[in-house]
Order: sequence, then structure tokens, then C-alpha cells
Amino acid sequence: MNTLKTGRPIWVYYLDIDSGSNIIVPQLVRGFENDGYTVVKKDFPQYKLVKTTGKTSGTFDGSQEDVHFYYRKKGWGEIEDIDMYLYLEQPTVQYDRVEGMAIDNPLPGQMYVRSFQRVATTKAEFWYEVNADRWIKFDVNTMKIVHQDPFAKEPPVKDGPVADLRVLPLNKVPATVDYLKGGHLYTYDYPYGKSTDTVANGQDLILVGRMEDENGVTWYQDESRGFINGAYVRLANEVEDE
Repeated sequence: MNTLKTGRPIWVYYLDIDSGSNIIVPQLVRGFENDGYTVVKKDFPQYKLVKTTGKTSGTFDGSQEDVHFYYRKKGWGEIEDIDMYLYLEQPTVQYDRVEGMAIDNPLPGQMYVRSFQRVATTKAEFWYEVNADRWIKFDVNTMKIVHQDPFAKEPPVKDGPVADLRVLPLNKVPATVDYLKGGHLYTYDYPYGKSTDTVANGQDLILVGRMEDENGVTWYQDESRGFINGAYVRLANEVEDE
């Protein structure tokens, strides 16, 4: 009597690409050898699909196959791994996630906290993770970014990590802010320094300086607005070349 042999099952994972956590419990797809299979993505209200790895269709056989669907929260525009401190001038509310619920007691004022991840949302807000599942929303009026370890025995270099780097002069080069539609970016008095203003996506710029810091990040200096991260600057000649 002929019997059907079960092929090796397909494990399917639906993951938050930034936290690595499962959005739902991993799914197991089973079938008989030589039968075909197709794995489809799932839609989640708060997430958008970023990428997929593994074979989403094929035939059950003796080989192991895993499929990973990676999602990112819809409100997250930019995610960056960092290593910096924030100085909190006033008591600061903690949240369970970006744009989440307030939890625990507020962090006391006049203290330093360390952060290893920063999220820029599509609402042009900056959020810093200060502990496992503990986030604070940046407020330029009550917080300061500190790039040196405030607890180090050696005194920090005055004015920050780019104090000794030279700004290359530019002859009023026209450019525009190239960010998220409807979004705003902070400008700074000096790279990694104090925030001075915000600029909207599509804002015209007149560039009078350029600097590349020790981390390889390019900064541009606008004649009236200060410094802006070069990743979000589109030079006029780049537009013409497209």
C-alpha cells in the first residue's frame, strides 16, 4: 500500500526588523513531499513590510526552509544606532515605545542618560531609547545632546568631537532639504551641537560651508540656518543631473 510521506515543514516568521521580536507567533506550514506551497505576507495595522527572505513558494521536500517577513512600524522614518548621552534639565516622561504609553515615574531632572538607539518619526520627532523598552521624546528646550562620556575621568574635548575639524567654504551653493514628505529636520549651531531651528522638507538652502566629521558624516552649513546633516541635503546640480 502506498503511503504519502510528509515533507519537512516550512517555518514562517513575522518580525519587527528593529527589535527582532515576533509580531505574531511563528507559523508552521506542512504538506506532503512534492506538493507545492505558497507563503503569503500578513498585513498588520501598525506595520509596513520592509523585506522578505527565504523562498515564499516551492515544493515540500527533504530540505529545511524558513521564510522571514520583516516589518517596520509605520510611524518610524529613520532608525539609527548611536552611542551618546542626553542631559535632562527637567523631569522627563518615559514611554514603553516610540509614540507609546507613559510608564513608570518620570526621570528626575539635572541628570545624564545614555542612549544607543534613536528614531526619527514621520512627524519629525526624535525618540531616544534610554533603557530596555524605555523611550523619551527629545525636547530641545529641556534636553541637550552630549557626545562625550560625562563620567569619564579625562575631561572632554571642548566644544565636542568636531571642534578641531575645518569647515570647507562653499560659494553660496543652492540646495534643498530632501527628507520625508511633510517632515522637518533640526538645524544646529555646530555639528552635534545645540539645535537652533527646524527646516521643512523641500526648503531651499544656500550653502556656505561643508564638513566631514571623524565618523564620515557630511554636514552642510546654510548661510542663515546653521548646520544640517548632509544625508538630507540635495544639491541643485544633483537635481539637474537626474
